[in-house]
Amino acid sequence: MKERIWFVFGADEFFVELRAKKCIEEQTQGFSLETIDGTVNTIADLKQIVDRVVEALQTADFFTPNKCVWLRATNLFGSGSPATTEGGQGSVEKFLSVLQRLPSGTCLVISASPVDKRMRLFKTVQSLATCEEMEEKQSEAYLWFLVKKLCKEQGVTIEADACELLFQKMNRQPRAIANELEKLACAKQWNGCITLEDVETYTPTLPNNEFFEPIEAFYAKDAARYIRSLCQHFILNKEMRSVWTMFQNRNRLLIQSASLKLPSVSKVTLDKAYASYADDFGAVEDKNTFCIFSQNPWYVSRLKSSFSLSTLLDIQEELVSIFDRTLSYPKQACAWMEELVRFF
Repeated sequence: MKERIWFVFGADEFFVELRAKKCIEEQTQGFSLETIDGTVNTIADLKQIVDRVVEALQTADFFTPNKCVWLRATNLFGSGSPATTEGGQGSVEKFLSVLQRLPSGTCLVISASPVDKRMRLFKTVQSLATCEEMEEKQSEAYLWFLVKKLCKEQGVTIEADACELLFQKMNRQPRAIANELEKLACAKQWNGCITLEDVETYTPTLPNNEFFEPIEAFYAKDAARYIRSLCQHFILNKEMRSVWTMFQNRNRLLIQSASLKLPSVSKVTLDKAYASYADDFGAVEDKNTFCIFSQNPWYVSRLKSSFSLSTLLDIQEELVSIFDRTLSYPKQACAWMEELVRFF
């Protein structure tokens, strides 16, 4: 039975879907394909989708004796799924029953994200199927593979620095990266090499990442852009936690960079500096802004600031002060953040 059921799952639905498509191409040549959207929000949705899967598996195709059913992008195995409720158990049992007795000439591909591996449903399907997990720890490798594949399809190449900047600007979201890469390829007229300048010119910056616009504007000492983007942030977000956290992260790294007084930032110079200060920083383990040596050297080299070390330390103290004041007067956060322009 396992050779006729494939179960692809993981944290990122985009990578899961790509792998499921590849699985269908490799394993079901000559099969007809019926795709069923697997999104379930209510018990009624669960019943409807299970009924559709059962019907699809039991209905022969008119033109070919072999048929593949793809239950696509399902959240059936998530912790908040209706499959975990008492009212959904009847549909769950019906679903498992048909999986255990697949009609001859049919196969089933399930692509699921996210999944809760503690669920009985997940464990049972896992035991019945050939499984492939798109592991989160491999996401960086998947991203590079994705970019290489898309560039080949679209007739372009991309510089390593440009690719890394694209990842940063798109917050390493694969679907957004794929969309932006297609736009960049179009700008290059489907020929040539995508450069760092191309990404800087044509690619917007998604919020909630290291290249958040208010942070970039502040350290570029662009007061008008800083205040405008900060106000836009507070229109959409009524609290300052995200922008304050990004300020802290950036400022910490700049303080460390200024303290090290490196002639230039590269993997070589950072490795040499770490050899001198390893006792002070300790072992480099998880990536965090308290240790500049845990960061990607390319990313650190792109952190530009004309503030002196003394001013960076003053900014850090002011950020702590703003945080303390905001605890008592949260509505004043935007005004206090705007006052940081006094350091220009």
